[in-house]
Amino acid sequence: MEFTISSLLIAAVAATTVNAEVWKITSMDKGTRDNTCSRQIQACQNNCGGPSLAPMAFCNSTTMAWGCGCLNNTPNMEVWNWPVPAADCSGSLNVCKNNCSVKNTSDCFINCTKTHMCNTEDAPVSYTSTDDVATAPKYVGPAVSYKGDKLGDLNDGNNRDNLSPSPSHSGSSDPKSDSDSAGSQKEATDNVNSATRFQLTGAAVLAAFAAGMAF
Repeated sequence: MEFTISSLLIAAVAATTVNAEVWKITSMDKGTRDNTCSRQIQACQNNCGGPSLAPMAFCNSTTMAWGCGCLNNTPNMEVWNWPVPAADCSGSLNVCKNNCSVKNTSDCFINCTKTHMCNTEDAPVSYTSTDDVATAPKYVGPAVSYKGDKLGDLNDGNNRDNLSPSPSHSGSSDPKSDSDSAGSQKEATDNVNSATRFQLTGAAVLAAFAAGMAF
C-alpha cells in the first residue's frame, strides 16, 4: 500500500483532532482546585458579612460544586465574577486556544476570544453551581452567555451538538422542528436562570434548612 505525503498529513491532522484537548474544571491540579474553592468560600462569606452570616457558602474541591447563600442579604457579586465560574471560563478559553493549533488559523484564536469574554455578562455560562456540596455539577450545557445570547463553538473539546439552542429557520414548514427549536431555547434560558438560583437570602436560606437540605 502506497501513502502520499498529503494522505499522511490528513491522517495526522485527523488523529490530532480526535485527541483534541477536552476542558473540565476538575482537570485543574489539586492545589489549584483547593485554592479556587478557598477563594470561592471566602468571597461568599465576605459578601454575606462574615462566616456566621453565610451558612450556605460551600465549594467542593473534588467536584468544584459551589454555592452561596446569606442570612441577611442576597449576594451582590455577579455570577461570572465568582472564583469558580471565572476559573471555568479561563480554563475553557485556554483549551480553546490550545485546540486552535489543530486548525492553525487566526480566525480560530479570534473566535476563542469572542466566545470567552470571561468576567463579563458575555462569558459562557458555567454549569458548576449546585444546591448542595454533595451534588456533582452538570459541567456541560448549552453554549450561551449570562445575557442569554447563543455563543459560537467554544472549541474546548466538549460536545454540545445536542445541547445548544437550535438555529431558527425562517419559513420553516416543519412544526416539529419549530417546536424543538423553541424547546432548546427555553432550556438555554432555564440554564442561565439556574446559574443564579443558589444565591439565596434570609427566609430562603432558613426555608432550605427547614426543608432538611444538607449543606
